[in-house]
Amino acid sequence: PSQQLNVTGEGVTALPFKKGKAVRAFIVGNGKSLNITNLNLIKEPSFGVNGIAGMYDKTDWRPTHYVRAEEASTGADPTVYRRDMEIHRDLGCEIWANEFFLTDGVKDSGHYRQIRSCAHYAMHFDNKDAPHTYHLPRLCTFGSSVNVAIQIALGILNFDKVYLVGCDLGYKDGEVNHFSEDYTKGVGEMRNARMNELDILAAHMICARTFPNRIFNATIGGNLEVYERVDFERLF
Repeated sequence: PSQQLNVTGEGVTALPFKKGKAVRAFIVGNGKSLNITNLNLIKEPSFGVNGIAGMYDKTDWRPTHYVRAEEASTGADPTVYRRDMEIHRDLGCEIWANEFFLTDGVKDSGHYRQIRSCAHYAMHFDNKDAPHTYHLPRLCTFGSSVNVAIQIALGILNFDKVYLVGCDLGYKDGEVNHFSEDYTKGVGEMRNARMNELDILAAHMICARTFPNRIFNATIGGNLEVYERVDFERLF
């Protein structure tokens, strides 16, 4: 039977997946730098987010965990989200997602962990009610799915440290901001690039304060300077 975990505070310590068995994990974003990153080097626990399945024709790497913290947006094609969920279900990934775009086959797979709706999801960094700290063990969806993956990896699954890959930032309206020019097809209305970038940066600062000295940026290039930089290929 499905072992869904509603991350609201109760039940978190009973998580039935690989808790604390690995020292480090990798969190792979969707930035353009993925096209020059040898993801095949990653043989350890790793998190893919959002539309990462679009990279699978370019690499043999597959994540062990999949995070999609997005909620329904105007004009979204639900089949895009459902396809991504089903791909990661079939890979045997532990899937962390809200329930907006799920099919019964994912919900009942035994690998699904529900991310509850969060009041901070649609807020911008300059909103007086925007978060400055996290409310773990309930996940905060302010920022991006990468920020949620960091909370899961360090705050719930208890990895010692995480390395970010493909977290480029540098968003610009009307330009390709991800590893593929087709990345945004079907995902609905996109936020203003500048506000999106500032929101995500604010969320990364919360991550850095919450988990000091446990997050490292192994992205090749990019604009994310909140964390200490490390050379991706020298990690192996």
